[in-house]
Formats: sequence, structure tokens, C-alpha cells
Amino acid sequence: MTPPLAAGLFAVALLSGLVLCSLGVYCVRRWNEPGVTAFGMFTLLIGLGAFAGGAAGVIFGAEGPSSGQPLWSDVAFLSWSFAMLPWLVFSLQYTGTYTRVRRRTIALLSLPLAGIAGLVIISSLNLDTSSVALQTIGSLATVHVLFLTIIGVYLVVRTTHEYGHLSLTQGVCLGTSAIVPLLVLNITPALLDDVSLAAAAAGYAFGFAIPCGLVTFALFRYDMFESTPAAGTVGEQAIARETDDLIVVVDDNERVIKLNPKAAEEFGVAPTEPLGEPLSDLLEITLDELREMETYERSSGVSRQQFDPEISTFTDQHDRQLGYIVSLHDVTERELRKQRLEVLNRVLRHNLRNNVDVIKSNAEVLEETGHDDRAEAIIDSADDLADLGHKARSIDRFVSRRLHETERDLVTVVNEVIADRKRRTNGDVAIELDSPETAPLVTDWEALTAAVDSAVGNAVQHAETTVEISLTEYATGYRIVVTDDGSGIPESELAAIDAGSETPLQHGTGLGLWRIKWGIKKLNGTVSITNDDDGTTVQLTVPNAEQT
Repeated sequence: MTPPLAAGLFAVALLSGLVLCSLGVYCVRRWNEPGVTAFGMFTLLIGLGAFAGGAAGVIFGAEGPSSGQPLWSDVAFLSWSFAMLPWLVFSLQYTGTYTRVRRRTIALLSLPLAGIAGLVIISSLNLDTSSVALQTIGSLATVHVLFLTIIGVYLVVRTTHEYGHLSLTQGVCLGTSAIVPLLVLNITPALLDDVSLAAAAAGYAFGFAIPCGLVTFALFRYDMFESTPAAGTVGEQAIARETDDLIVVVDDNERVIKLNPKAAEEFGVAPTEPLGEPLSDLLEITLDELREMETYERSSGVSRQQFDPEISTFTDQHDRQLGYIVSLHDVTERELRKQRLEVLNRVLRHNLRNNVDVIKSNAEVLEETGHDDRAEAIIDSADDLADLGHKARSIDRFVSRRLHETERDLVTVVNEVIADRKRRTNGDVAIELDSPETAPLVTDWEALTAAVDSAVGNAVQHAETTVEISLTEYATGYRIVVTDDGSGIPESELAAIDAGSETPLQHGTGLGLWRIKWGIKKLNGTVSITNDDDGTTVQLTVPNAEQT
């Protein structure tokens, strides 16, 4: 009969087994993530071993086959051995290393486990297990199980260490839960022989209570199936596979070692055909020549394609350079669009300038012959047309190029804008500026000047008598407020700006407001335009690039 203390300790193992079985069932029912079914099988098998072994310990105590191993030890070891197969499958699927494990693969991996099962059965029947053949089979099967265990632990711990949204502690908990039963099952026979049944039962109980606690901790403290690493691993692999960029990996000797499907398709080769060949055979230029190119061009049939090349080195964990990743981004459409815009812009500028000159010269003749009213209208229209062309060129220039940030005094720039506006108007509208003595600012001044010029010009155009401009500093930049006392900006123009596009129902009368919006957006600032009974207020916030 099993002593009460030992029986109580075996009961702890039995209870831990029930909890592990419950956790396995709960996982399968609760989540549908990569590896969850295999993890459920792992915890279920460990739990069944703990439960059956605990029950055998309570009933039979230290009794066992003639080999001297107690029944509860053999049952738990057999259950743990079979649990290592779903443990490996879980680690492969959970980490995204291999999410589609075929049944044939599982069947092949499970064959050596039959050797362990056979040895346990032969031992339980008190048959001789000392033959060389049986011992060899047992040794190989044990090595196989250890291999499954170590690979699974390595994958889980490594992946949780590499991904920032996971905790390394979670990986260590899972890995430890797979290893602890094996360690305990190897220690308990020595405790049984050298100490007492109670000591062996205590080791057995802790050997399954610890995995039970660790699995519970990983599941509910770290929500291991709420955000699995498989998404990151598979997503990282899919970047090269699904991207439209051509990606070629070469070694340090510029030999092709891998290329993505898009590159194979573009170059008209099988994915394995150019492997080991020089990159120059594939691209028809060397890596050094590619580095010097702003745009790489290649002919494909009757068409010519253009790519932006990007070359980056990759290293191992010891920072040793292993090779290069060559990425070619197709910019054919972008370059064509750029070319069309350049042509249209050039033609537009030329025709605008010529037509404006013709309109103005004819208007001046009309004015000299006494048709003042018609002449003035023609001249105003010509000036508006010229201003529209100027705004279009200004927008195209600062929107299409990269930011060029320098330091200037905002007060000086605003005063220059005001002076220019006064020169271009009849002076009926007063422009007042309220500002500090200086306002140093680091920004792209072409974009900011264009936006401020349009804001002030719009205010002067709509004001009755006065335009007020104020400059104030805030935490990371300056706030520019332009207020006029006019009738307000038409709601149709404001609606077009808010919508982000011009439609037949929301059509503006010019580019002034767009110039404000695009100029400030280029600087990562904000624009607010409001109408009220007293006129219109345009508020611009401009971040200081030195502080943001």
C-alpha cells in the first residue's frame, strides 16, 4: 500500500495532469491560430501521462516490472515521448518556420516512437530487454525524441527572442515545460532507490506541477495565441515573394544565390536557373556599375522598363558581410508621368507667356484708342492668367522636389511677402503685421513662402479695408494667422479643399487655396480656414524642423 504522504504527492501530479488536459482542450476550442491544435495535443498527452502515472502511483506505489522501474515512471515517460512529436509540430507552426506539416511527415517522425512503446510494453510484461537489438532500438528512439524536444525548444525560444511583440520569458516558459518532465523522470528512480518513495513522489509531482504552471502562465499572462510569431515569420518571407520589386540575393563574389518569383518572371528564367551564376549575366552590368546608376533600364520585348536600384549588404550574427540584396523597383510609369508633366509644363509655360503678351499688347492698343473699360478687363484677365501660371509652376516645383530646409527669420520673410503684395495692388487695403522682433525658423522656405503669399494674397483680394497678420510661437514652431474683413471665401472653394479634390459640384476658382494647403502639408504643418461675419481667418501652423 502506498504511504499517505507519497499518495498525496502522486495526487498532486494527478491533479496537474487534469489541469493540463483541460488547458489542451481549452486552447483548441478557444483559438484558431497556427500551432494551436498541436499545442493542445502536446498538453493533452503530457496531462494524460501525469494523470495515469499519478493514479498508478497512488494505487501501486513503488511496484513495477522486474526491471525495477515503477509503473508510474514508465507510463509518464511513454506519454512524454509521444508528446514531443506534437511539440515539434507546434514549434514549427507557431513560429512560422513551417506552417503546413503533412500527415506523411508526422507519420515518418512517429515511427521511432514505436520503439519506445515496444520497450515499455516488453518491460511491463517482465520480458528480457537486455538484448543488443532492443537496446539499440531504445537508444536510437530516445535520441530521436531528444532531437524533437531540442529543435522545438530552440525554435520557440529563438523566435520569442527575435520578435519585439513577444516576451522571451514566454518562450522560456514553454521550452521549460517540455524539458522538465524528462529531467524529473530521470531523477525519480534514483530518489526511489536512495531516499524513499515519498521523495520520488515529490519529484514526480513537481515534475508535472511546474509544466502545468508554466503553460498556464504563458497562455494567460502573455496571451501566447493572441499574437503569434507565425504572422511575422510568414509575412517576412512573403515580402520578397509577394512584392512587385525584383529582388536578387548575391554572395560576396557577386554570384546569384536566390531571386524572388517576380525577378524570375521578369528575367524569363526558372527560379533555380541563374543560381551560382554571376550577377552580370542576369543584369548585363556589374554591381559597381549598378551602384552608379540613378535608374536602371532594360528592354523587355519591344518595351523598355526603368527601375530604381537599391543595394544593401547583409551580415551574419557576428557582423561578417555575407553578400548583397539587390532590389529593383519598377518606376516606368512614374518616369513616363514625370516626362509627360515636364512636356506639358513646358508647353503650358510657353503658350501662356506668348498668349499673355498678345493679350496685353492688344489691350494697350484698345486703351490708347479710348476703349478703357474693355482694355482694363483684358489686362486684368491677362494678369490673372499669368498669376495662375506662376502659381502652377510654384506648386509643381516645391511639391515634386525633396525638402530643402534652411534657417531664416520668419518675420523678414513675411515682411517681404507683404511688400511684394503692396507693389502688386492699388494700396486700398491696409496690411498690418503683429509679430516679435525676430522669429528664427528652420523649414523649406520655398514651400512656406508660397503658402504665406497665397494666404496674404487671398486676404487682400477679399478684404474691404484691412488685413491683419500675426506671428506667434508655440512649442515646436510658429503659428501664422491671416485675417481679413471681407465677405468670406466662397463655400464651394472651401468644400473643394476639404474634399481633397475638385469636382463639377465643388469647383474652386484658382490655385491659391491649394497652394496654401499643399505648401503647409509639405512641411507637416496644419491649415485652418474659417469664415465668419467679420471676414475670413486663415491659420497656419509651421513646425520648426530643428525641434521636430
